[in-house]
Amino acid sequence: MAAFRAHGMLPFHGMLRRCPSTRALALLALAVTGCSRVEEPVSERRLAPSSPATTTAPPPPSAPPAPPSAPTLLLTLPSSAYQAAIFADDEAIELLTSSAAYRLLLGEEPLERALDLSFAATVTRQSYVYWSQGAIWSEARRATKPGGATKLAALVEQPQRFVADIARDEFAFLAHSTDDHYSIHKLEQRRVKTLYTSPGSIDALTMIGDALYFVERPSNADWRIARVKLSGGKVSFTASKTGRWPATLSGTKSDLVYYDGNRRDVLALSPDLEQERVLAKDFICSPLAVGANVYCSTMEGIFELSATSKPRQIVAASRKLITNLAVSSERLAFITDVGGHGQDQLAVNVVPLAEPGAPAPR
Repeated sequence: MAAFRAHGMLPFHGMLRRCPSTRALALLALAVTGCSRVEEPVSERRLAPSSPATTTAPPPPSAPPAPPSAPTLLLTLPSSAYQAAIFADDEAIELLTSSAAYRLLLGEEPLERALDLSFAATVTRQSYVYWSQGAIWSEARRATKPGGATKLAALVEQPQRFVADIARDEFAFLAHSTDDHYSIHKLEQRRVKTLYTSPGSIDALTMIGDALYFVERPSNADWRIARVKLSGGKVSFTASKTGRWPATLSGTKSDLVYYDGNRRDVLALSPDLEQERVLAKDFICSPLAVGANVYCSTMEGIFELSATSKPRQIVAASRKLITNLAVSSERLAFITDVGGHGQDQLAVNVVPLAEPGAPAPR
Protein backbone atom coordinates (compact mmCIF):
# COMPACT_ATOMS: atom_id res chain seq x y z
CA MET A 1 0.00 0.00 0.00
CA ALA A 2 1.17 3.59 -0.59
CA ALA A 3 2.77 5.07 2.46
CA PHE A 4 0.73 7.79 4.15
CA ARG A 5 2.47 10.92 5.50
CA ALA A 6 1.49 12.67 8.70
CA HIS A 7 -1.09 15.38 8.25
CA GLY A 8 0.26 18.61 9.80
CA MET A 9 1.66 22.07 9.12
CA LEU A 10 4.70 22.80 7.00
CA PRO A 11 7.65 24.90 8.17
CA PHE A 12 6.73 28.51 8.70
CA HIS A 13 7.70 31.15 6.17
CA GLY A 14 8.57 33.74 8.74
CA MET A 15 7.94 35.14 12.17
CA LEU A 16 5.83 38.33 12.59
CA ARG A 17 5.78 40.39 15.72
CA ARG A 18 2.18 41.39 16.44
CA CYS A 19 0.32 43.15 19.23
CA PRO A 20 -3.23 42.46 20.37
CA SER A 21 -5.86 44.25 18.22
CA THR A 22 -9.62 44.46 18.10
CA ARG A 23 -9.75 41.47 15.80
CA ALA A 24 -7.70 39.49 18.28
CA LEU A 25 -9.74 40.35 21.43
CA ALA A 26 -11.36 36.91 21.27
CA LEU A 27 -7.97 35.45 21.93
CA LEU A 28 -7.18 37.55 25.02
CA ALA A 29 -7.48 34.49 27.22
CA LEU A 30 -4.47 33.13 25.42
CA ALA A 31 -2.55 36.40 25.09
CA VAL A 32 -0.13 38.03 27.44
CA THR A 33 0.33 41.69 28.16
CA GLY A 34 2.55 43.15 25.47
CA CYS A 35 3.50 41.60 22.18
CA SER A 36 3.64 37.92 21.33
CA ARG A 37 5.22 35.88 18.53
CA VAL A 38 2.67 34.33 16.15
CA GLU A 39 3.68 31.83 13.48
CA GLU A 40 2.03 32.14 10.06
CA PRO A 41 1.89 28.98 7.91
CA VAL A 42 2.70 29.28 4.27
CA SER A 43 0.73 26.23 3.13
CA GLU A 44 -0.67 22.89 4.29
CA ARG A 45 0.33 19.43 3.11
CA ARG A 46 -2.47 17.31 1.76
CA LEU A 47 -2.77 13.57 1.54
CA ALA A 48 -1.52 12.21 -1.76
CA PRO A 49 -4.03 9.99 -3.53
CA SER A 50 -3.11 6.32 -3.66
CA SER A 51 -1.64 5.21 -6.94
CA PRO A 52 -3.45 2.30 -8.58
CA ALA A 53 -0.06 0.77 -9.42
CA THR A 54 0.94 0.57 -5.77
CA THR A 55 -2.38 -0.51 -4.24
CA THR A 56 -2.42 -4.15 -3.08
CA ALA A 57 -5.65 -6.00 -2.49
CA PRO A 58 -5.95 -7.68 0.91
CA PRO A 59 -5.15 -11.40 0.83
CA PRO A 60 -8.16 -13.70 0.64
CA PRO A 61 -9.09 -15.33 3.94
CA SER A 62 -7.41 -18.70 4.38
CA ALA A 63 -9.62 -21.75 4.35
CA PRO A 64 -10.22 -23.22 7.81
CA PRO A 65 -8.47 -26.54 8.43
CA ALA A 66 -10.52 -29.62 7.76
CA PRO A 67 -12.02 -31.08 10.94
CA PRO A 68 -10.57 -34.36 12.23
CA SER A 69 -12.03 -37.48 10.67
CA ALA A 70 -14.46 -39.57 12.66
CA PRO A 71 -12.78 -42.97 13.21
CA THR A 72 -14.51 -46.14 12.02
CA LEU A 73 -14.59 -48.90 14.63
CA LEU A 74 -13.43 -52.21 13.15
CA LEU A 75 -13.16 -54.47 16.18
CA THR A 76 -13.30 -54.71 19.96
CA LEU A 77 -11.77 -57.57 21.95
CA PRO A 78 -11.47 -58.58 25.61
CA SER A 79 -7.67 -58.47 25.24
CA SER A 80 -4.81 -56.26 26.45
CA ALA A 81 -4.16 -53.25 24.23
CA TYR A 82 -0.55 -53.19 25.46
CA GLN A 83 0.29 -56.71 24.29
CA ALA A 84 -1.31 -56.40 20.84
CA ALA A 85 0.44 -55.36 17.64
CA ILE A 86 -1.05 -53.81 14.50
CA PHE A 87 0.21 -53.78 10.90
CA ALA A 88 -1.23 -52.33 7.67
CA ASP A 89 -0.71 -52.46 3.93
CA ASP A 90 -2.99 -51.59 1.04
CA GLU A 91 -4.61 -55.02 1.23
CA ALA A 92 -5.61 -55.35 4.90
CA ILE A 93 -5.07 -54.36 8.51
CA GLU A 94 -3.60 -57.13 10.65
CA LEU A 95 -4.09 -57.30 14.43
CA LEU A 96 -2.02 -59.80 16.41
CA THR A 97 -2.79 -60.76 20.00
CA SER A 98 -1.11 -63.48 22.03
CA SER A 99 -3.61 -66.10 20.90
CA ALA A 100 -5.01 -65.04 17.52
CA ALA A 101 -4.51 -63.11 14.28
CA TYR A 102 -7.32 -60.88 13.01
CA ARG A 103 -7.43 -59.88 9.37
CA LEU A 104 -9.48 -56.69 9.01
CA LEU A 105 -10.95 -55.52 5.70
CA LEU A 106 -13.24 -52.49 5.43
CA GLY A 107 -16.86 -53.48 4.99
CA GLU A 108 -16.25 -57.14 5.90
CA GLU A 109 -16.38 -59.19 9.06
CA PRO A 110 -12.98 -59.70 10.75
CA LEU A 111 -11.30 -62.97 9.86
CA GLU A 112 -10.03 -64.57 13.07
CA ARG A 113 -7.40 -67.27 13.15
CA ALA A 114 -6.43 -68.97 16.44
CA LEU A 115 -2.61 -69.04 16.64
CA ASP A 116 -0.13 -69.33 19.50
CA LEU A 117 1.52 -66.01 18.69
CA SER A 118 2.63 -65.00 22.19
CA PHE A 119 4.06 -61.44 22.22
CA ALA A 120 6.82 -61.36 19.58
CA ALA A 121 5.07 -62.13 16.26
CA THR A 122 5.23 -60.06 13.09
CA VAL A 123 3.66 -59.82 9.62
CA THR A 124 5.44 -60.17 6.27
CA ARG A 125 4.03 -59.68 2.78
CA GLN A 126 2.54 -63.18 2.78
CA SER A 127 2.68 -64.60 6.30
CA TYR A 128 2.38 -64.31 10.03
CA VAL A 129 5.74 -65.27 11.61
CA TYR A 130 5.93 -66.36 15.24
CA TRP A 131 7.59 -68.67 17.79
CA SER A 132 5.77 -71.57 19.45
CA GLN A 133 6.80 -74.84 21.10
CA GLY A 134 10.52 -74.57 20.40
CA ALA A 135 10.34 -73.51 16.74
CA ILE A 136 9.74 -70.61 14.36
CA TRP A 137 6.55 -70.93 12.30
CA SER A 138 4.78 -69.14 9.47
CA GLU A 139 1.10 -69.08 8.59
CA ALA A 140 -0.35 -67.63 5.39
CA ARG A 141 -2.19 -64.32 5.84
CA ARG A 142 -4.78 -64.81 3.12
CA ALA A 143 -5.97 -68.40 3.54
CA THR A 144 -5.35 -71.30 5.85
CA LYS A 145 -3.13 -73.92 4.27
CA PRO A 146 -4.47 -77.50 4.34
CA GLY A 147 -1.42 -78.67 6.25
CA GLY A 148 -1.55 -75.84 8.78
CA ALA A 149 1.45 -73.74 9.80
CA THR A 150 4.90 -74.23 8.25
CA LYS A 151 7.83 -74.95 10.54
CA LEU A 152 10.73 -72.74 9.47
CA ALA A 153 13.43 -73.70 11.99
CA ALA A 154 13.96 -75.13 15.46
CA LEU A 155 14.74 -72.56 18.15
CA VAL A 156 14.82 -73.46 21.82
CA GLU A 157 14.52 -69.99 23.34
CA GLN A 158 11.68 -67.63 22.44
CA PRO A 159 12.93 -64.44 20.69
CA GLN A 160 12.33 -61.03 22.21
CA ARG A 161 10.86 -59.77 18.94
CA PHE A 162 10.35 -60.62 15.27
CA VAL A 163 10.57 -57.74 12.75
CA ALA A 164 9.76 -57.49 9.05
CA ASP A 165 9.02 -55.01 6.31
CA ILE A 166 5.42 -55.79 5.43
CA ALA A 167 6.22 -55.24 1.76
CA ARG A 168 8.78 -58.09 1.81
CA ASP A 169 8.92 -61.75 2.83
CA GLU A 170 12.18 -61.65 4.81
CA PHE A 171 12.27 -61.21 8.57
CA ALA A 172 14.76 -61.04 11.44
CA PHE A 173 14.54 -61.47 15.19
CA LEU A 174 16.08 -60.20 18.41
CA ALA A 175 17.30 -62.70 21.02
CA HIS A 176 18.34 -62.20 24.64
CA SER A 177 20.57 -65.02 25.84
CA THR A 178 20.79 -66.43 29.35
CA ASP A 179 24.24 -64.83 29.73
CA ASP A 180 22.60 -61.40 29.15
CA HIS A 181 23.72 -60.82 25.57
CA TYR A 182 21.44 -59.26 22.95
CA SER A 183 21.84 -60.34 19.34
CA ILE A 184 20.09 -59.95 15.98
CA HIS A 185 19.55 -63.00 13.76
CA LYS A 186 17.92 -64.15 10.56
CA LEU A 187 17.20 -67.54 8.99
CA GLU A 188 19.35 -68.75 6.14
CA GLN A 189 18.52 -72.14 4.66
CA ARG A 190 16.53 -72.94 7.81
CA ARG A 191 19.52 -72.21 10.03
CA VAL A 192 19.96 -69.29 12.42
CA LYS A 193 22.57 -66.79 11.23
CA THR A 194 23.80 -64.08 13.63
CA LEU A 195 24.00 -60.59 12.13
CA TYR A 196 25.15 -58.67 15.22
CA THR A 197 25.84 -59.22 18.93
CA SER A 198 25.67 -56.18 21.17
CA PRO A 199 28.09 -55.31 23.99
CA GLY A 200 25.07 -53.93 25.86
CA SER A 201 21.32 -54.01 25.33
CA ILE A 202 19.15 -53.54 22.24
CA ASP A 203 15.95 -51.67 23.09
CA ALA A 204 14.22 -51.07 19.75
CA LEU A 205 14.44 -52.85 16.41
CA THR A 206 12.79 -52.33 13.04
CA MET A 207 13.29 -53.49 9.46
CA ILE A 208 13.04 -51.13 6.47
CA GLY A 209 13.69 -52.66 3.06
CA ASP A 210 16.80 -54.80 3.33
CA ALA A 211 18.24 -53.06 6.42
CA LEU A 212 17.75 -53.41 10.17
CA TYR A 213 17.84 -50.38 12.47
CA PHE A 214 18.11 -50.62 16.23
CA VAL A 215 18.67 -48.63 19.41
CA GLU A 216 21.65 -49.88 21.38
CA ARG A 217 22.88 -49.05 24.87
CA PRO A 218 26.53 -50.08 25.07
CA SER A 219 26.57 -48.63 28.62
CA ASN A 220 23.84 -47.68 31.05
CA ALA A 221 24.23 -43.96 30.41
CA ASP A 222 24.53 -43.67 26.63
CA TRP A 223 22.53 -44.85 23.64
CA ARG A 224 23.00 -44.78 19.88
CA ILE A 225 21.17 -45.85 16.73
CA ALA A 226 22.73 -48.52 14.53
CA ARG A 227 22.17 -50.08 11.12
CA VAL A 228 23.08 -53.48 9.68
CA LYS A 229 22.11 -54.94 6.33
CA LEU A 230 19.99 -58.08 6.29
CA SER A 231 22.72 -59.64 4.21
CA GLY A 232 25.24 -58.90 6.98
CA GLY A 233 28.42 -56.86 6.84
CA LYS A 234 29.63 -53.74 8.61
CA VAL A 235 27.45 -52.12 11.27
CA SER A 236 27.00 -48.31 11.20
CA PHE A 237 26.40 -46.19 14.31
CA THR A 238 25.34 -42.66 15.15
CA ALA A 239 27.14 -40.64 17.79
CA SER A 240 26.13 -41.54 21.34
CA LYS A 241 23.47 -39.56 23.17
CA THR A 242 22.48 -39.36 26.82
CA GLY A 243 19.11 -39.48 28.52
CA ARG A 244 16.04 -41.52 27.71
CA TRP A 245 16.39 -43.65 24.60
CA PRO A 246 13.72 -44.02 21.87
CA ALA A 247 11.25 -46.81 22.47
CA THR A 248 10.29 -47.11 18.79
CA LEU A 249 11.91 -46.72 15.39
CA SER A 250 9.88 -46.42 12.20
CA GLY A 251 10.40 -45.13 8.70
CA THR A 252 10.63 -45.59 4.97
CA LYS A 253 13.51 -46.15 2.56
CA SER A 254 14.19 -42.39 2.59
CA ASP A 255 14.01 -41.70 6.35
CA LEU A 256 14.31 -43.37 9.72
CA VAL A 257 12.07 -41.55 12.20
CA TYR A 258 12.16 -41.55 15.99
CA TYR A 259 10.92 -39.50 18.95
CA ASP A 260 13.49 -38.07 21.33
CA GLY A 261 11.47 -37.86 24.55
CA ASN A 262 14.32 -36.13 26.37
CA ARG A 263 14.16 -33.11 24.08
CA ARG A 264 10.56 -33.59 22.88
CA ASP A 265 11.72 -33.56 19.26
CA VAL A 266 10.61 -35.69 16.30
CA LEU A 267 13.74 -36.48 14.28
CA ALA A 268 14.54 -38.06 10.92
CA LEU A 269 17.79 -39.83 10.06
CA SER A 270 19.07 -40.53 6.57
CA PRO A 271 19.34 -44.27 5.81
CA ASP A 272 23.15 -44.14 6.19
CA LEU A 273 22.71 -42.45 9.63
CA GLU A 274 24.92 -39.57 8.49
CA GLN A 275 22.36 -36.73 8.45
CA GLU A 276 19.69 -35.84 10.97
CA ARG A 277 16.98 -33.21 10.76
CA VAL A 278 14.19 -32.02 13.05
CA LEU A 279 10.64 -32.70 11.87
CA ALA A 280 8.93 -31.09 14.88
CA LYS A 281 10.14 -29.46 18.08
CA ASP A 282 8.44 -29.61 21.47
CA PHE A 283 5.93 -32.06 20.01
CA ILE A 284 4.98 -35.40 21.57
CA CYS A 285 5.05 -38.34 19.16
CA SER A 286 4.49 -41.64 20.93
CA PRO A 287 3.44 -44.02 19.56
CA LEU A 288 4.29 -43.11 15.97
CA ALA A 289 3.93 -44.56 12.47
CA VAL A 290 5.50 -43.55 9.17
CA GLY A 291 4.09 -43.72 5.67
CA ALA A 292 4.04 -40.90 3.11
CA ASN A 293 3.99 -38.66 6.20
CA VAL A 294 4.67 -39.12 9.92
CA TYR A 295 1.78 -39.83 12.31
CA CYS A 296 2.06 -38.94 15.99
CA SER A 297 -0.21 -39.85 18.88
CA THR A 298 -0.49 -37.09 21.50
CA MET A 299 -2.82 -36.24 24.37
CA GLU A 300 -4.65 -33.91 21.93
CA GLY A 301 -5.24 -36.67 19.36
CA ILE A 302 -3.36 -38.01 16.34
CA PHE A 303 -1.50 -35.55 14.12
CA GLU A 304 0.04 -35.80 10.66
CA LEU A 305 3.47 -34.22 10.14
CA SER A 306 4.48 -33.33 6.59
CA ALA A 307 7.37 -31.42 5.07
CA THR A 308 5.11 -28.79 3.52
CA SER A 309 2.64 -27.77 6.23
CA LYS A 310 2.01 -27.44 9.93
CA PRO A 311 0.94 -30.51 11.95
CA ARG A 312 -2.60 -31.48 10.93
CA GLN A 313 -4.95 -33.11 13.40
CA ILE A 314 -6.61 -36.16 11.85
CA VAL A 315 -8.09 -37.79 14.98
CA ALA A 316 -9.63 -35.80 17.82
CA ALA A 317 -8.51 -36.17 21.42
CA SER A 318 -9.90 -39.10 23.37
CA ARG A 319 -9.94 -40.03 27.02
CA LYS A 320 -8.77 -43.50 25.99
CA LEU A 321 -5.07 -44.18 25.53
CA ILE A 322 -3.79 -45.06 22.05
CA THR A 323 -1.18 -47.81 22.31
CA ASN A 324 -0.16 -48.54 18.70
CA LEU A 325 -0.45 -47.13 15.17
CA ALA A 326 -0.10 -48.58 11.67
CA VAL A 327 -0.34 -46.78 8.34
CA SER A 328 -0.84 -47.68 4.68
CA SER A 329 -1.07 -45.38 1.69
CA GLU A 330 -4.80 -44.77 2.22
CA ARG A 331 -5.59 -45.24 5.91
CA LEU A 332 -4.34 -45.06 9.45
CA ALA A 333 -5.30 -47.75 11.98
CA PHE A 334 -4.79 -47.59 15.73
CA ILE A 335 -5.33 -49.61 18.90
CA THR A 336 -7.05 -47.96 21.87
CA ASP A 337 -7.27 -49.23 25.44
CA VAL A 338 -11.01 -49.14 26.18
CA GLY A 339 -10.94 -51.37 29.25
CA GLY A 340 -11.86 -50.17 32.70
CA HIS A 341 -11.90 -51.30 36.32
CA GLY A 342 -8.98 -53.67 35.78
CA GLN A 343 -10.50 -55.35 32.71
CA ASP A 344 -8.57 -55.80 29.45
CA GLN A 345 -10.34 -54.59 26.35
CA LEU A 346 -9.02 -53.08 23.13
CA ALA A 347 -10.59 -51.38 20.14
CA VAL A 348 -9.24 -51.06 16.60
CA ASN A 349 -10.24 -47.94 14.68
CA VAL A 350 -9.36 -46.64 11.23
CA VAL A 351 -9.43 -43.22 9.53
CA PRO A 352 -8.95 -42.45 5.82
CA LEU A 353 -5.90 -40.48 4.72
CA ALA A 354 -7.10 -39.71 1.18
CA GLU A 355 -10.18 -40.01 -0.95
CA PRO A 356 -10.41 -43.32 -2.83
CA GLY A 357 -8.36 -43.04 -5.99
CA ALA A 358 -6.66 -39.84 -4.87
CA PRO A 359 -2.98 -39.66 -3.93
CA ALA A 360 -2.13 -39.71 -0.25
CA PRO A 361 -1.44 -36.26 1.23
CA ARG A 362 2.22 -35.26 1.09
